[in-house]
Amino acid sequence: MTNQLTAAQIAQLERLERDEPKTLLEMARQWAAKNMIAAVPFGDVAPPAGAVRTFAWQLDSNWFRDFEGTTRRGGPARVQIFGRQQADGSTRRRIAVHSRHLDTLDAAATRELAAALTYAADEIERLGPSVSAADGRLGVPGQLGAR
Repeated sequence: MTNQLTAAQIAQLERLERDEPKTLLEMARQWAAKNMIAAVPFGDVAPPAGAVRTFAWQLDSNWFRDFEGTTRRGGPARVQIFGRQQADGSTRRRIAVHSRHLDTLDAAATRELAAALTYAADEIERLGPSVSAADGRLGVPGQLGAR
């Protein structure tokens, strides 16, 4: 793991070894993960169209980052577009409904929620399938793996 840490990080770990040995491995793992992300050139990957907020790149079996899109009110709920972007630029989008009390709705609230969901679905379709910058593959909006 030392080949993934900077000299300053190694020196800090050595100093802390006497004081807090149980936390050292976790710190080293966090630093190594940050260093790996910093070493991977993602600067040419633009944020997804319609993204309001993007999160840090992560490595699972592939590099990806999650993002949040627009949010609108629909009756007692918030309807939000969110998704995942792959390192090749392709994206997948979903719609989330957030509400504390969505047990029962009157007719007006039901129509407001339906309209917000329709607008969100229209936005995802308007943004269209994403094309991988690397090879032209299509990403399918509306499909996202476990978050």
